[in-house]
Amino acid sequence: MMSETRYHSLFDHAADCLMVLDLDGTIIDINHTGLEQRGYTRGEMIGMHITRLDPPEFAAKVPQRLDDIAKTGSSIFESAHLCKDGTVMPVEVNARVIELEGKQVMFSVIRDITGRRTAEQRIAQLAHYDMLTKLPNRTLFYDRLEQAVARAKRYNQKFAIMFMDLDGFKQVNDEFGHQAGDSLLNMVAGRLTENARDMDTVARVGGDEFIFILNNIDNAENVVLVANKILGSLSRPFVINGHTCSVGCSIGISIFPHDSDDTEIMVKMADDAMYLAKKSGRNSYQFFNAQPGKEPFMHQEKLPIKFTD
Repeated sequence: MMSETRYHSLFDHAADCLMVLDLDGTIIDINHTGLEQRGYTRGEMIGMHITRLDPPEFAAKVPQRLDDIAKTGSSIFESAHLCKDGTVMPVEVNARVIELEGKQVMFSVIRDITGRRTAEQRIAQLAHYDMLTKLPNRTLFYDRLEQAVARAKRYNQKFAIMFMDLDGFKQVNDEFGHQAGDSLLNMVAGRLTENARDMDTVARVGGDEFIFILNNIDNAENVVLVANKILGSLSRPFVINGHTCSVGCSIGISIFPHDSDDTEIMVKMADDAMYLAKKSGRNSYQFFNAQPGKEPFMHQEKLPIKFTD
């Protein structure tokens, strides 16, 4: 039979926090690992109610969880503990009702899952963000686009898609190398983000192609203003490793719901308009023109363009 001294040694030096609570949630005992992780002394924690360790958004769930554990005998769930220094530690709790010295208590194994959460966030980052520029990637762009459509329909708003392709990027890559090209893309991403509001989305969808979702616009003049700001911003020289590089930008624009209410079609329209802008002289923007039999109309300055519903 294990001696009481050996039992307490194993309890105190377990890799996870071990905690004993009464069925009302008052802490009866906690091991050294749990104290060290949370920054409290044993005297501070014995007699403390478990809700004092929970951030407000989790504390409200504690009474129901305690009741469920008492009724079912066990539970596994994720929560968070508020450490003495104010930091929040995500945890996984494996709680079980046991009998200790003739009394029913809750024995909990509480694991710090900070590493797991960090890994999950890293996976989400890889899945939804471009690793070079840290902008949303194509997957997240389409998710944001669906949100933009839902918001626009709900509040009877309009928004624009601006499809952008750099002019002269290949020459920078060829002359100064791919590392310089990557640096240029990062700088371009920064300048595009400077022209975005919090409600907007700037995404890199591949190579030197970027897409801008401009939400809640009143008229096409709003889009013209942003397009001109982008053209002006990207026309300023870029200095990379002591070399001065100049690039331009061709922009194609489609409007929801004026041009279409289908996301795939809207992106295709903006893409087509971008190629027309590039074909027509580059460093300019082009609104999509869906009128059959008419040539697309170039807009290279601020014009009083109006929507037709």
